Amino acid sequence: MGKPKIRILHLMASNFVGGPEKQILHHAVTGTSPEREIWIGSFRKRSTSPEFLRRAEEMGLPTIVLRSSRFSPGQIFELAQELRREEISILCTHGYKANLVGWAAVHLTDCPQIAFVRGWTAETSRVRLYERLDRVIVRRVDRVVCVCRPVAEQLSTERKALPPPITIPNAVLFFPDKIALPFDRAPIRRALGLREDAFLVCTAGRLSVEKGHRYLIDATPTLVSQNSNFQLLVLGEGRERKPLEDRVERLGIRNHVVFAGFKDNVRSWIQASDILANPSLSEGVPNVLLEAMALGTPVVATRVGGVPDLIEQGESGVLIPPADPLAVARAINDLHANPHEALRLARNAQTRVFHEYSSERQTRRLLDLYAAVLRSGEDSLETNLKLGSPASTES
Repeated sequence: MGKPKIRILHLMASNFVGGPEKQILHHAVTGTSPEREIWIGSFRKRSTSPEFLRRAEEMGLPTIVLRSSRFSPGQIFELAQELRREEISILCTHGYKANLVGWAAVHLTDCPQIAFVRGWTAETSRVRLYERLDRVIVRRVDRVVCVCRPVAEQLSTERKALPPPITIPNAVLFFPDKIALPFDRAPIRRALGLREDAFLVCTAGRLSVEKGHRYLIDATPTLVSQNSNFQLLVLGEGRERKPLEDRVERLGIRNHVVFAGFKDNVRSWIQASDILANPSLSEGVPNVLLEAMALGTPVVATRVGGVPDLIEQGESGVLIPPADPLAVARAINDLHANPHEALRLARNAQTRVFHEYSSERQTRRLLDLYAAVLRSGEDSLETNLKLGSPASTES
């Protein structure tokens, strides 16, 4: 008999395929080999499997579905049974529900767990409660991966005798080649039905309070007063859409703001835009910034979370303080008034993201992590990843 395959299960409660799900799926495909299988797991909410699992199956990945999206102790025993039955070598959990169920399940098996932390949104009182529980859990999981340095540093002080978290950032995905800059945005706008003569700024992401869209909308009257062709394109859905639409009406800028809804592939919309704005109040390493940088769209983003590690101020983008509409308007206007500077930033950003945030780099670090976990022993883990601090990343 040959050596049994290594099986890695990535478990996440998800009803759709957004940035984190795309990161996981891409890694699962690139990390699969004749010796290693990467499985995808999630929780069934309705009679049909969630989109996350359907997409995984379309990509030829093995999957596990657990019953009911509502938490119940039975899910713990069900997961433990699946880990034993499918001979899973490592359980990787993403998000508060998967982290909790996974942490309890591995105590019923001999399967090691790696908890992945992308930060906490505090979107609602219910989510805040779950996230407080999640913080308790990740203080106790043997191994934790964070997508950005500030979260890793914060958690390292809370984990006491356990090894500090390591940082493995998100990667820029599905870009085989750099896009030559500058390029003509007009054909892309025509294809999308957007105005070719507009000064177009887009923002993309879940419409929730912590994403800070209201400050970008509050900056819009100033931007319109300085350029009547200004148009803001809002991509995404969420509980904040109606409050944001009401805000637009109150400010009298309805003709200058387009709520385009959720787009499965935002790439062409970002390419069509003169600038991408990311006004978040909290972040990890936003996928939308990685994509904008790879596409050559200049970026204005708030100085929060892992964003300052991704964007070098004045070199690969413009960083501004959060919750400051005047700073938003000033940064966007300055870039629009200085197209040569905007192009310089875009070129630098493109070079940086392909070198520092490639999917090959991310996959290599994750595979090193799996190998260290399978060898067991925290000393080998730290040696293999050359950890000098809780936020260290591959040099």
